[in-house]
Amino acid sequence: MGKQKNRYLVLLVLALGAVGIYFLPYLRWTFYDTLFEAVGLTNTQFAATLSAYGVTSMIFYAPGGYLADKFSPRKMLTFAFAATGLLGLWFSTFPGFISQMIIYSLWGIIGTAFFWSAMLKVTNGLGSGEEQGRMFGLLEGGRGVVNVIISFVALYFYSKLGETVAGVTGIVIGGCILCFLGAVLTWFVVPDKINASTDKIQFKDVGKVLKLPAVWIIAIIVLSCYSVYIGSTYLTPYMTEVLGVSATISGAIAIVRSYVLQFAGGPTGGFIADKIGSVTFVISVCFVIIALALAGFVILPSNSSVMMVAVVLMLLFCVAIFAMRGIYFAPVDESGVPKNLVGTAIGVISVIGFFPDVYMNAVAGSLMDAFPGAQGYKYLFIVMLAFSIVGTVASFILNGIVKKQKRAKAEAK
Repeated sequence: MGKQKNRYLVLLVLALGAVGIYFLPYLRWTFYDTLFEAVGLTNTQFAATLSAYGVTSMIFYAPGGYLADKFSPRKMLTFAFAATGLLGLWFSTFPGFISQMIIYSLWGIIGTAFFWSAMLKVTNGLGSGEEQGRMFGLLEGGRGVVNVIISFVALYFYSKLGETVAGVTGIVIGGCILCFLGAVLTWFVVPDKINASTDKIQFKDVGKVLKLPAVWIIAIIVLSCYSVYIGSTYLTPYMTEVLGVSATISGAIAIVRSYVLQFAGGPTGGFIADKIGSVTFVISVCFVIIALALAGFVILPSNSSVMMVAVVLMLLFCVAIFAMRGIYFAPVDESGVPKNLVGTAIGVISVIGFFPDVYMNAVAGSLMDAFPGAQGYKYLFIVMLAFSIVGTVASFILNGIVKKQKRAKAEAK
């Protein structure tokens, strides 16, 4: 029982850390205007800082996976939190443009080279092969809960400190404190070794990962899911601009979609996957639901008469997308990736899987500009539908690989 409680405590610390490590780089999402005023940059420079973060993040996903297999995840996570907090203290002085470019670039390197794969490797090691869905689902749900709590706490103190530059400075310092707290908790809660292979990875082993078909299939699944997820952010303006839903109702729907369904989706998908004994099967079902919902959006008339149907489709879509986001790294275990290569595999998958950050918003924006109104949204839904079909096919292929692995294990016994 003690071990059971301890691993859930580890998951809680990871969820807290996952929010803390990205809180400062993405602070503009919540406090855009005040932060823009505080940093003293032009619009182009302000955008360039986040671009620097995105570029360095993408570059260091794969090296981060290798490091997670090579070194202690606990030490890597502790360093990531402490370094992010120290950079945050520097950022709180709002230095010049070059300094801010350095800060955001280092945040990107730290977030992927030292945090991301290490976090997922620890999560993978917390459960047996039959518990991967549950562990990853609980991590996703925990991140959602912690994110909401931290966001509302930040908004509260922002209002108390005054909605000024001084207020946003206080929020930055608060984010630094959160990172330092994550460093301390990680050091004392996350063990050095968690149910992992004792075999140390060698650089030549990276080639073994690249030769595993399952790694590439999982990467396609993550890429497909993440492309659809980014596209889902356009459902709110679709509701208001095309279906004529009021801003109040649309806001309420967005809250349910972003908060309630994220809390419930990840853990629910994980528990169902573990109950039936197949993460890949649940992923396949989620892709089918997403594809059907998107097909519905494509054929729906563009008027308010179908508002309720659209709301139901959106809720089904979001339940499936959040359930899948919580578990799409879980198949790394059941597809037979060796424990000592899990971090490297996650790094490779992440480079490909999160590439939609580079193109998906640009695709959506281009469609909206080229085809104003309902037609632009229809074309976007078709693009998303295509990705969901690709994901469905990939998940079926992965399911075959997993079944083959299970048969091989059964015969070996």
